[in-house]
Amino acid sequence: MFWFKRNPVFYLFLGALMALAVFGMLYTSQDAKRLDELKTEYANKNQQLQLFLKRSPAPTKANLATLDRNYDLLKGEFEKAQVALNLSTYDKDMFFGKRPGNSNDAFFMIAKYVEDARRLAASSEVKTVEGSRYGFSQYENVGPVEEAIERVHKQAKIMEALLQALFDSGISEFVSIKREASVVPEPSDEPQRSVEGDEIFSIDSTSEFKRTDSLESLAFRVEFKGQSLSMRSFLNRITGSSLPFSIHEIEVALDKEAGSAEERSSILDNPFNSEENSPSQISAMRVPIISENESRFIITVEFLELKEGPLVSLDDETEGGNV
Repeated sequence: MFWFKRNPVFYLFLGALMALAVFGMLYTSQDAKRLDELKTEYANKNQQLQLFLKRSPAPTKANLATLDRNYDLLKGEFEKAQVALNLSTYDKDMFFGKRPGNSNDAFFMIAKYVEDARRLAASSEVKTVEGSRYGFSQYENVGPVEEAIERVHKQAKIMEALLQALFDSGISEFVSIKREASVVPEPSDEPQRSVEGDEIFSIDSTSEFKRTDSLESLAFRVEFKGQSLSMRSFLNRITGSSLPFSIHEIEVALDKEAGSAEERSSILDNPFNSEENSPSQISAMRVPIISENESRFIITVEFLELKEGPLVSLDDETEGGNV
């Protein structure tokens, strides 16, 4: 200990530095260990956070109450939209009835539809094209293929309702009724009359309803001749019915370039007519100012339906709960 006695201050200071160094090393090792623990804890917490973000909301009472309120709100808006579009104002099963079981049953169903349409036109005294099949010349000799039966069945029922409204509207002549083109191929082994352009048309690129994820539609194009009042009556009948019809397009043209060659001595109705008018006034109002006053009308109508399955599609973030 002689060396300590000779210079105690120096060796005390050196010892203090050595003790401080050892303490620093111990402290640093503890901090490094804690840092490793923090890194591990951070990784675990971050993993839990990502899992929480990808999960649906926890089924707590508050979350369940919020979901119930949102559901009731969305259901109410959905029901309002259904009523506005007439999607819930008619009995779908009753309107369409039972689907034909096979191609032969569908053939006889179409034959009955054609016969009923001809009888209705005759009783309404509407001029029609001789031998008209009312949109179904394609199936004059054979029924639709299995894949097309459902669509053809719906089309026949809808067209029957359209023709009923049309013939009750006071038109003078029925020209044609066309169906929207189907993607289902038709049988080619049976000789059939060509209907392309005569009874088939397409509006896929112009229909707003076909661009939605929730609605689909069957389109029809009706062409007839008559006065503007008959056209208005037809539109009022289909838009005022309980069926989900939507007017897509209306085209008006003269029957001939110089007008209709057929004169009308009276009109069906007059918006200025009232019960207070005398018989002579009513009779005068029923005389058209222009006798050659008939036009050719082409009206495109869509029958709306809800698509089957979910009404909305969820993306990856929504499915994971990150909304």
